[in-house]
Amino acid sequence: MKRISIIGSGNVGTNTAFFIAERRATDVLLVDIKDGVAAGKSLDLMEAGPVRDYVTAIRGSVRIDDIAGSDIVIIAAGRVRKPGERREDLYRDNAPNVRAIAQDIRRLAPDAVVINIVEPIDLLTLLIQETLGADRFKVIGVGGLLSSTRIRYLVSNALGVSPREVTGLIIGPHHPSMVFLRDTIRVSGIPAAALLSEPQLLQLIEDARNAGDTILQLAQRSTSFYASGAAAAALVDAIVCNTKALLPVSVRCEGEYGVQGLAIGVPAFVGEHGVARILQLKLSVADRDAFDRAAAALRAARDSIVVGAA
Repeated sequence: MKRISIIGSGNVGTNTAFFIAERRATDVLLVDIKDGVAAGKSLDLMEAGPVRDYVTAIRGSVRIDDIAGSDIVIIAAGRVRKPGERREDLYRDNAPNVRAIAQDIRRLAPDAVVINIVEPIDLLTLLIQETLGADRFKVIGVGGLLSSTRIRYLVSNALGVSPREVTGLIIGPHHPSMVFLRDTIRVSGIPAAALLSEPQLLQLIEDARNAGDTILQLAQRSTSFYASGAAAAALVDAIVCNTKALLPVSVRCEGEYGVQGLAIGVPAFVGEHGVARILQLKLSVADRDAFDRAAAALRAARDSIVVGAA
């Protein structure tokens, strides 16, 4: 059985542990530096087991050393974005803590597949990979997978069908500039464009594009954590069960889609060792142009952070 550790026992980390437990895939260790937090959350989760019918063992710890030998480490320790805040500013606050966590992982679980849920996803996924010095395919951000669940829900809700019947693939940064590949948005194989009017579909894409900001503005002090936890649990399932599932994730590219040295959302097959292979799709001219512009903006943001830190 694979060993899974989640660093950070806030809303995101705790819900990720819950969703993993519900899948009955493997046991989970919750780690949090605040005394009693992880232990209290894990006890609460375990006491829900008899009702939710899972037997997954979830335990809490304040000791980072307890992640030693983990097969999968999920990083969920970071502050959430404030309404209207730029992701680059959030990076400056979250980067030192995430870098320190990555250094601990390198020391204690160097062979682990690492999943990042901390915002800004793409920039911090790259920072984790660089700090670990690990195979780039073993460090994954939830970015595109989270966005794809949103468009699937919105389309299903608009049509009154099960979200299980809806597919949708998003590439590019985990940012409003993300690219929705419209031909992949389908209901039981039928293009959503054949079931919705053009204005309806465009509005749903726009709603999905801004879903993170919408949740943040409505909840005020809390950003998305149910959907991000579910996305991380789906990645864990693909790794534990070695499904080679095709999922849109943030991973460092070295030439794929013309991107060099940046973590960005791309479709990839995910299995027991992380990303098994990036799928390089032939994009339409419009999608290619949108992706290139979004990647260039992400690189500019990365460069401004590097210059600012120098």
